[in-house]
Amino acid sequence: MNRRIFVFVAMAVFAVAAWSQLLWKVEGNGLSKPSYLMGTHHFAPAAFIDSVKGLNDAIASCDAVYGELHKDSLMSEAAQQKMMRAMVAPADSTLDRVLTPEQYAVVKRVVDKYLGAYGVQIEYLNMLKPVGLSSQLEAMQAQVCFPDFDHDAQIDVMVQKKGASLGKLLGGLETLDDQIQALFMSPIRVQAEALYEMCASDDEFQEAVNELSAAYINEDLDGMYRLIVEPDKGSVPTEEELEALIWGRNRKWVEKLKVLMPQMSVMTCVGSGHLPGEQGLINLLRKAGYTVTAVSK
Repeated sequence: MNRRIFVFVAMAVFAVAAWSQLLWKVEGNGLSKPSYLMGTHHFAPAAFIDSVKGLNDAIASCDAVYGELHKDSLMSEAAQQKMMRAMVAPADSTLDRVLTPEQYAVVKRVVDKYLGAYGVQIEYLNMLKPVGLSSQLEAMQAQVCFPDFDHDAQIDVMVQKKGASLGKLLGGLETLDDQIQALFMSPIRVQAEALYEMCASDDEFQEAVNELSAAYINEDLDGMYRLIVEPDKGSVPTEEELEALIWGRNRKWVEKLKVLMPQMSVMTCVGSGHLPGEQGLINLLRKAGYTVTAVSK
């Protein structure tokens, strides 16, 4: 695991001019109506929806709104409990067992920095898998960039809610079990190394979060992708990590969209890291015969 793991968990590119927008139209290849792709940032506030030109019109024109998950699969009490169970480590792999005392002290310092004001101490989090704690710290780092972030009003969910208010069919490209497998089931020791690296380089990680958030606000998909895949500092993600967290999921989603889009016009909202790149959704759909173009600002 690497220093960019926060990009994938918190929530997944070679031509800047071609991939500089968040909203894309999918046409051709026999489709009777266009469908759309929207890149999201899992910590961006819902109000960002209104800043993406053409998004509200695209939602209104579609028959269905699909996210990575159906909103009910993400927000229900049962889903939250399932996610929490997935983040709990085996009894022999708690944080104090998989981290050395020196590493544990470094992680504790960062937990105190971000969560201490809320009365949360590392002892309360000891039972979490390292990636579970990483995701909590990532959320706190993101709030520096998006102080208005509301966990109950994530942009991914709010796009689906807007669709529901217009009578659109809602759906998800994968199940909660699929997402849990991708995000939380890497080896505990690998997770521990990534958590320690993140905490040992906290300032650097915060800078990366700032850069990622700025790229999203500027609708710079290429910039986001380079931050994920080709970081200026630290280690580059392995192909195995990219395959598990982005590329493999993209291929599965495209196969599902190839079935859905001939039947209905679909607004698809997924993490922005899934759109660009040779194995991104934009390119995969083009290879499948569709015309994919940026919606003009």
